[in-house]
Amino acid sequence: MPGVSSVDVQDRVGESAAVHFDVLRRALPRSSRSGYGSAMVRVPNSTTVMSTLPGGKLYVCEPLTGDLRAGMRLAGDLRDVVFDDGETNGASEAWALATFGLCRIDVESLTRTGDNVRRGIGKYQGRMVSLSETVLGISAYHGRSMLLVSRRDGTVIQRLRMGAPELVYALGDGRHRCWSPYHAVATDLDVRAQRCVARHPLPYGKGPILAGDQVVVLCGERQDTPFPNVWNIDPTHVVAFDAGTLTPVWSAAAPEQSIEVLGRDSSGRIVIASRHAISVLNSVALEVEGTYDHHSDLGGALLIPEHNCVVVRDPVHLADSYSVVRWQ
Repeated sequence: MPGVSSVDVQDRVGESAAVHFDVLRRALPRSSRSGYGSAMVRVPNSTTVMSTLPGGKLYVCEPLTGDLRAGMRLAGDLRDVVFDDGETNGASEAWALATFGLCRIDVESLTRTGDNVRRGIGKYQGRMVSLSETVLGISAYHGRSMLLVSRRDGTVIQRLRMGAPELVYALGDGRHRCWSPYHAVATDLDVRAQRCVARHPLPYGKGPILAGDQVVVLCGERQDTPFPNVWNIDPTHVVAFDAGTLTPVWSAAAPEQSIEVLGRDSSGRIVIASRHAISVLNSVALEVEGTYDHHSDLGGALLIPEHNCVVVRDPVHLADSYSVVRWQ
């Protein structure tokens, strides 16, 4: 296939890798090389990826074909998107969270369809999740609270004191479980009552994902910094917990400089993003089958599991292309 470079890789312990990677570089429009970095969000029921160029210009791309379409600017770089109808192909409108506020967008035209909302939300929020048909949850990356926000007009309903969650999923009894491994806690939230009803201790960690009935997360040691209320997590293991009981199910050594668990590929293997690499772990032996080493630090990574594909963004200062990494 033209433009594809195939590379045989070695795993971290120097043995022959069982995974063969194909890597394709795709160009992005020229833009500013300053900004905070943009998230990549998958449009529901598609292989389309939505993001922003440095400076906040929306675009969608098809990593498997290279098609790209650009639109309007947001108020800063994209942080997250909640689609109005995330369960069907009719997800044509959405709430978009950017560096400097929250706004409505049209997914088809890539235009902003409402004013930028900042009152009560502020700047530099990092994550957004759908909690119900009427409520969004918005939080900073490592903050100590989460905002409950109306999906009707973006107004703030309530601020809850809790570790800002990296992962949120619904429990069978109407509650939501909010994982904040950075703060070593999972909080059970009653959205209707607008209050936290239980808190569960966790190991320190980062980068959790929900994989079936398990939460897979990087766990390690907390490393304090000279700054108050700020610390780093040095992952040593990747651990699976039962999503309901929080009982550890299995544990394996984490790849060096791991950042987040991206998910499971089509064969059930665990895919992990590190500072400058993508690693694939065997789901039975729990050993690294192969590692793709990127040409620079990763500016972001998004797994498309059914195609054994990771879309890799470069850091902001190299934001003229992205890479499509595939394996068998």
